[in-house]
Amino acid sequence: MEIYSAGWEMFLQKPITGWGGREMLFELSRRISDFQQEEYYFHNTFLEILVQYGVIGLTLYLVLLFELCRVGRHVFRKNRIRDSFLDSEFRALWPIFLFVYLINAMFVVMNYQFVNGLVFSIAGMLNAQNRSREVHAGC
Repeated sequence: MEIYSAGWEMFLQKPITGWGGREMLFELSRRISDFQQEEYYFHNTFLEILVQYGVIGLTLYLVLLFELCRVGRHVFRKNRIRDSFLDSEFRALWPIFLFVYLINAMFVVMNYQFVNGLVFSIAGMLNAQNRSREVHAGC
């Protein structure tokens, strides 16, 4: 709880642009007195973004999450490749997949390259499929 309290106080001091990467870690370790560690982590993606990048950073992150939700919302009635990975059945699971991602972000910092790589790779494939279908629908 001390880390969360220190993080919230830091956010209130620099709410718009945040502290930046190195300065945030230094200031956080300076404020924590009960633990003797080399580095401290918030274990909450949203709080870390608020402290590190401020409201501007959190706004950009939320826009990115909104766009991730939008990319999977297209459901195509005619699916030429019925058994494809990105068929309408998978698209129905995409919001659940993102919901689990966001719940996890409340308890850890989502800077795991493999998780982010998976999420953004699938989002890229969904977006490419959306564009391909739009092009074929226009023909």
